[in-house]
This record gives sequence, C-alpha cells and structure tokens, in this order.
Amino acid sequence: MGGKRTKILATIGAIDGNGSRENIARIIAAGADGIRINFSHASHDDAKKQIEWAREIAAELRQKIFIVADLQGPKIRLGKLKGRFNIKAGDELALMYGAKHNGGPILPIQYNIIEHVSPRQRIFLFDGKVEAEVTAVVGKIVKIKALSDGYLTSNNGVNLPDSDFAGEAITSKDLEDLEFILGADFDFIGLSFVHQAADIKMLRQIISNSGSRARVIAKIETKAATKPGVLDSIVQASDGVMVARGDLAYEIGAELVPVLQWRIIELCKKHGKFSIVATQMLASMVDNPRPTRAETSDVATAVVEGASMTMLSEETALGGFAAESVAEMRRIIVATERNLHAHLVDTRSGNNA
Repeated sequence: MGGKRTKILATIGAIDGNGSRENIARIIAAGADGIRINFSHASHDDAKKQIEWAREIAAELRQKIFIVADLQGPKIRLGKLKGRFNIKAGDELALMYGAKHNGGPILPIQYNIIEHVSPRQRIFLFDGKVEAEVTAVVGKIVKIKALSDGYLTSNNGVNLPDSDFAGEAITSKDLEDLEFILGADFDFIGLSFVHQAADIKMLRQIISNSGSRARVIAKIETKAATKPGVLDSIVQASDGVMVARGDLAYEIGAELVPVLQWRIIELCKKHGKFSIVATQMLASMVDNPRPTRAETSDVATAVVEGASMTMLSEETALGGFAAESVAEMRRIIVATERNLHAHLVDTRSGNNA
C-alpha cells in the first residue's frame, strides 16, 4: 500500500488471539508494511504458520511485507510468587535466583544478578511500578529496600538502570529461538537490551555462520547503550535501530526519552540506517477505537523527525482494535507527510494573534 514514506511495523499475538490468519489479513490490508513476532511470547509452531500466512496474504493483496523476529534478550523477571505480594515503602526484601516463594520477603528472580549489582544502585520492579534500592549482596541473595508502595505478581519485569550486562545480550533462550529463526523466512532479527556494538557483531557472526541473510535491528533500551560514543558505534554496527521506549524510560528517565529518540533518528540518517520508534504510540487503542490527541501528536512527531518506521505493540498484539490501530496510524502518517511542507504562519511577520 503506497502513498507514504514512513513504514508501519505491527506486532502480532498468539494464533488463538490477534495472531490468527484472519487478523493478520486485516492488519496487512489496513496498511501494515511489516509484521513483528515477539519471541518473548511466541512459540515456534505458531510463528511458522504466521510467517506462511503473512507471505500468502501479502501476495494475494499484491503488497510487499517484511517480517521481524524480536529476540527476548536478558529481560529480567521475577519468578512465580505465591499470590499478590504487597509492598510498603521501607520494606526490607531480598531477591534470590532460583528461589521458591513461600509468601515471605525472599522473592525469586529468573536471572542471576549478583555479579551485576552493588549497594545503593536503583532497581525497578513490576516495570517501574515499584522503586527500590540495593542495600547489600550477601552470598546468593541481593537485599533491597522498597522506596515506594505497591504490589508484585509473578513474572513482573525488573529493571537495573545502573548495572552493566555487556556481553550477555544473547541468552540461552535466544540461541534456541535463533536455531528456529535462522531456518525460517525472517527478514530482520531484533536484538534486545543491546549494551555495546560487540553485541551486534556477535549476532551477525551467528547469522553468517548459519548462511542466513537476515539483517540486524539494535534495540536501544539500556542506559549503557545511550552513551555518546557507544550509541554511535551501535548504530554503525546495525542495519537499523529501534527506539524501544518502554524499558528505556525506566533506564534513563522518561523525560529524556524524547530527546534521545530525536538523537537516534539523526544518527541513523547520518550513517544511512533505518530507525524505528516503538512503544505506546497508540496505547489507548488497546481498548478504544480512536487514539488520543497526544498519541496522534506522538506518531506525527516521529514522522517529522524522520523516523523510517513507527511500531505498534500491544495495540495489534493484544488489543480489540488491531486493524483500526494500523489504519489510524496510517492516516496520521499520510496526513503528516503531505503537510510537512505546507505554508505555516510566519511568526516573524508581526501578524500574530
């Protein structure tokens, strides 16, 4: 579907949800240029069928489509908790890799973080809903103190903005997924939680060894990756870069994300790479048929800044208005691009209201 420069990348869910053949057809017909399969959740069997469907549907509609495999990476999560766990500011808790929760203050975590944390470092639980601070590392236990009220449930995300996981961007799960991905019909592979250019080079070597021609997308969502020299080297090492604003906001602070978004887009233009702006672009459309004014402005801003693509996540993977979200994003992009060079009020003319 022509008529616009900025592409739309739409995430699809499970086959028994928004990843059905019918829904993929509606998403592509509505204007999606690419389909993203998130291997934090997707099964290999589902993904194989969805790739075939997407290619068939695109051919039927005489549209081009590209398909992105998004690796989970070292996303840190809590383990299984014994029901909802309530927290008050000042509570003394502990995180322990492989622990079993009995309802007490020792909480299981799915990633061994003891080598990556030290006292006074910040830690965000439940994807930022609960803030805490590391107080001590004793043996296999990381002791933390809650700085805010809240609650936790099983498998909540954990962010460590002051920690460095360089060299650990590709996990054992990623390697299992890559074995499938590199034998399937994917155009791009997204590497999550990139810390340095060496992470990209490591993935490129794996791809090269397999004989695949898939290209690499670096997802910028860690504080370490945003350092000036580091960010530039990551952009140069990649084929494209995603501004993954969800985890990135917890890593560097939400107030800095818009400036970093612009900076990444500019670096991509400088080095001839494509850029993707992602996360909560039309988040209200998970439950509503129309976006908010702020969301409309967010998509338009990405277009004005020169982003190559805008991405839909929960909106198309889980929401009740998946195709409508794509159609709405397309309308915003087309309207913005067509009016970019329209005559604006010259504030220097002295004809201000």
